[in-house]
Amino acid sequence: MTSLGLSPLVESGFQLSPRVDGPNLVVSFSGNGDMTAVEALGRYLKEVHTEALSLNVEEVRFDLHDLTFMNSSCFKAFVTWIDVVSRIENGYKIRFLTNHRHAWQRRSLEALRCLSPNVVRVEAQAS
Repeated sequence: MTSLGLSPLVESGFQLSPRVDGPNLVVSFSGNGDMTAVEALGRYLKEVHTEALSLNVEEVRFDLHDLTFMNSSCFKAFVTWIDVVSRIENGYKIRFLTNHRHAWQRRSLEALRCLSPNVVRVEAQAS
């Protein structure tokens, strides 16, 4: 794998930090995914997709441990992106790493998993 061409995203109250971890692209979220984050998140997911294809990753992982809230408009950005990824033959997988202390994450992300169960996985992380 080559060097990462994806920059961190820092918005007011919302941050995304990418890194390569072996064959995977990991994006760590922190803050709140509210209305101020919607447009930036939509653009960023397109960049994540381009980078994942460029690096030929096995999986894109979203670490949501430090994400305290995400509104429905941000989830819609994920719906659009998951639809694109699910249409790629032999493409990469998507895994959401949740914080067990935020029950809303597991419930909301389960709906995303149902969109494309062969592509999307949701995994609870302790601590």
